[in-house]
Amino acid sequence: MITAFYTASTGAVQLQTGLDVVANNIANVSTSGYKTSKTTFADLVYTNLRQAQGDSNLKVGHGTKLLKTDVLHQQGAYQNTGRLLDYAIPSDNGFFALETANGIQYSRCGNFELTKAGDKFYLTGAQGGFVLNSKGQRIEVKNEEDNHDIGVYTFANNGGLEIEGGLFFKPTAASGAAQQNKDIVPTRGCLENSNVDLTQSMVDMIEVQRAFQLNTRIVQISDEIMQTVNALR
Repeated sequence: MITAFYTASTGAVQLQTGLDVVANNIANVSTSGYKTSKTTFADLVYTNLRQAQGDSNLKVGHGTKLLKTDVLHQQGAYQNTGRLLDYAIPSDNGFFALETANGIQYSRCGNFELTKAGDKFYLTGAQGGFVLNSKGQRIEVKNEEDNHDIGVYTFANNGGLEIEGGLFFKPTAASGAAQQNKDIVPTRGCLENSNVDLTQSMVDMIEVQRAFQLNTRIVQISDEIMQTVNALR
């Protein structure tokens, strides 16, 4: 029963993280530029059950672990807004660069705003940070109708990017350094919707929730059996 208790409790803790990821996807179904996160679970080590004569062919597992959380970078659907400060990138592999308090970060969210710094107005992201142009410089805006020369940056491996704050990504050794791509021109007056599939997310939520409930039930049963055994002593 001790093995069952620890196996189930380990699984419950890991599945709770899975529930948090799915819940975050559902919460951001209407967030422009948001990319779905997908969890992958794996079994922990299996060991042979021991008998008086030695090891048997029966194996017992030791729970589940969260193996990895991947970000799905498929492009979301376009939404025409007609707003001059809204931009969408017509490619799976492309990001806006923003100068933030945490350094240069990258995002697919293109609902930009104007922010005054000194006596000038600059293009900034809705989540903060100055939008950079193709030369890596802040974009000064004198007239909203002007061409803003918004830079688009690509990576050798999007899967290697590290998530920062939900809509921001930062490069790692696995993703490679950002490269300015002049062949990708942002579409003005549009936003990229979240690529969350709400139907699939609800299915994922039910699956992970059922697994979580099973593990917590096993924890409860194991505890009740141990209490009964202790009461017989």
